[in-house]
Order: sequence, then C-alpha cells, then structure tokens
Amino acid sequence: MLESTLTVLAVVLALTQPVPQIVRLLRTRSTAGVSGPTAWLGLAINTGWMAYGFGQGLPPVIVLSLAYVIGYAIIATLLVQGGNRRGIGAAAGAGVGLAGVATVLGWTALGTVLALTVAVQFLPQVVEAWRSDDLTALAPGTYLVCGLDGLVWGGYGAVVADLPLVLYGVVMVGVAVLVLVPRRRWARRVALAPS
Repeated sequence: MLESTLTVLAVVLALTQPVPQIVRLLRTRSTAGVSGPTAWLGLAINTGWMAYGFGQGLPPVIVLSLAYVIGYAIIATLLVQGGNRRGIGAAAGAGVGLAGVATVLGWTALGTVLALTVAVQFLPQVVEAWRSDDLTALAPGTYLVCGLDGLVWGGYGAVVADLPLVLYGVVMVGVAVLVLVPRRRWARRVALAPS
C-alpha cells in the first residue's frame, strides 16, 4: 500500500516539477538564471533511468523517467530558442557514458551511477542561482517540488531502509534549499529596488 501510494505521488511530482519552469520561461520570454547544463543533463540522465526501467522491468521507473524526459526536453528547447545552448555537449557525453556503463557493466552499475548523478545534474543550477545577478526566468515552484520529491523518496528510503534513496532525498532537499535561498534573496532585492 505504501509503495503504491508513493509511486502515485512520485508520478504526480514528476509530472508537475517541470511545469512551473516551463510556464515561467514562456511567460518571461527570458532564460536568465536558468542553467542549460542542468536541463540537458536532466534529459540525458532521465533517458538513462528510462533504459534502466526497461532493462530491469520496472514500469514505475519508466513512467517517472518519461515524464521527466518530456519536461526536460521542453525546457531545453525553450532555452535553445532563447539563445542558451550551454550543456548540449555535456549531455551528449553523459549519454554516451551512461550507455557505456550499461553495456559494459550492466543494469545494476547503471542504476548506481544514475543515483550518483543527481548532484552532478543540479550543481550547475545551484552555481547559476548563487552567481547570477538576474534570476528572472528561474521558477521557484520547480524547486519546491524538487524538495517535496526529496522528502517523499528520502522518507520512503528511511521506511524501507534503502540508503541510496535516503541519500537521493537528502540531495534533492539540499538542491531545493540551495536554489530557493538565492532566488528568494534576488526577488526581495528586485522588490526593494527603486523603479
């Protein structure tokens, strides 16, 4: 029962996580503050998760990963249309590397590598959030959902004593905080700036 409930919640989170970012990119017509490498790596890594789901016969992983692939593909396309092409090469390299891991070392190794890449995927966005003077296009709602995703999977990992899931949860909550803090500071600074 708990597993089914968490799977449904995870699917809802996967479907909703990219939506605020997509809406904000469309509404602001800006890419300021959004990391291209994070979007492109998200596309490559979640394609890897989809392959892992197929290879291991795990339909929930396939569905979740497909939702993320679609979301990241839309975000990456909007970034390219806005002139932000950074990260395409990194994603291509990651895709080749992940395919190599699956081919040479098997599905278990691929799953382990994919779990570790979460921090790598979001590191460029964390850096962008802290360094950028303009976070106009960065959607806080996406990172609120990231934090919730981390709480759900980290909590589930604690319940079933699965350390990788707990670590995933810690990383996702950390990413959310590390992106939302500078975004909040930027929004406050903009609101207080003289017109």
